[in-house]
Amino acid sequence: MNYVAPEVGKAGFHCPHCNMYANQVWFNALHMEWIAKPGIDGRHQQIQVPALLVARCSHCSKYSIWLGGILVAPEVSGAPLPHPEMPDDIKSDFDEARRIFARSPRSSAALLRLAIQKLCIHLGHPGRNLNDDIGRLVENGLPVQIQRSLDIVRVVGNNQVHPGTLDVRDDPETATRLFELVNLIVEDRISRPKQIEALYLKLPEGARKQVEERDAKVAKTP
Repeated sequence: MNYVAPEVGKAGFHCPHCNMYANQVWFNALHMEWIAKPGIDGRHQQIQVPALLVARCSHCSKYSIWLGGILVAPEVSGAPLPHPEMPDDIKSDFDEARRIFARSPRSSAALLRLAIQKLCIHLGHPGRNLNDDIGRLVENGLPVQIQRSLDIVRVVGNNQVHPGTLDVRDDPETATRLFELVNLIVEDRISRPKQIEALYLKLPEGARKQVEERDAKVAKTP
């Protein structure tokens, strides 16, 4: 399903802890205060904290804390979620980039460049020169539009910033574009081929054999 951003009072959204869409149970925040008046025995009294709410995720049972309608814990950003098919080692960099995006877009962009380098290695390229690896991805079918987007954010080209390094020119827009590009590469190079393969395997065995025989003849043709 599409990403549903956390919002105060909403019955369900993607949890900022587990990233799963789940129902949220809301609570008022209370504090205990000792009340004592002259000639009267003291007692504790529950007092509601103004504008402070707590929501418990029905999936992971963790709490989010809201003050004045703003989510204050855990700290989250408006950065895109990782593609479901993203390899785990790349996803860890992607998630870390999401966590620090609001505080430091430059650091977030540096991590995302590293994620792109790792993604190139995952796809069978050396990972030593990002410019060369992106070129190979294009040769293997990566849409030219994605390459051009990478050029725009200065990942490749004459002004290349090396993976894992900071660039004083990086801003939230650059980092956001990099989040999107990592997801686009995963979709195009990992997820879509899996979907096509799954559809192909659903063809009758005879039809698949005919296709394979045809391809074999084409391969032998000088």
